[in-house]
Amino acid sequence: MVEDGRVRSELNVSGMGALHSQLHGGLWHTTRPDRVPSIVTFGSIMVEPNIDDKERWGSRDRPPFVRKLGGISLFDFDDFDPENYAVSHPLSSWQYFVPHRDDWGGAVWLNIDRAAVSNSFISPDEIVERWDVTGNRGHNVMPRIEAAHLGNLPVSAIRSAFLTWDGGREVRVFDIQNFDAGHFEGIVGEWHMAIGKGREG
Repeated sequence: MVEDGRVRSELNVSGMGALHSQLHGGLWHTTRPDRVPSIVTFGSIMVEPNIDDKERWGSRDRPPFVRKLGGISLFDFDDFDPENYAVSHPLSSWQYFVPHRDDWGGAVWLNIDRAAVSNSFISPDEIVERWDVTGNRGHNVMPRIEAAHLGNLPVSAIRSAFLTWDGGREVRVFDIQNFDAGHFEGIVGEWHMAIGKGREG
């Protein structure tokens, strides 16, 4: 259901939950809502944003493999089957991020244009090939689902964007190409009210 950018997701598919219809088949980057204005200001999703290491997935000594490559981590949900993937890759941590990290209480999802990033794109299969050699296996990777964009990813390559919370049941679409800071602050305020005071977003 969509009305003025507001979506109440009713579809509940095992594995991807309420966001299945939005995410399935796409190439996505997810981030904290409070990082969106700086992404817009800089004009890119940065490989090394100016954020504290404790806010990152992984650590300084053992960063995720995509970050070690100098890349932006992407979820590639093309032909993705959550049930089969759970059987073939039971240790993958992808559901930590989908629909959003519990400690964030919500997340922004950015839909990436495959054609626009093709020259800097590393597929999930190639990620695994690069990872599966001596010296790389100690770095975290989400096999066969995690892709990468090498270098900073320009905002111009983002097709669409939305903020979600409540386990993916609440979705608010916003235009990142013609970014309206007031509109975005409004939906962030709605999200903050929904998750309650004292929860950092």
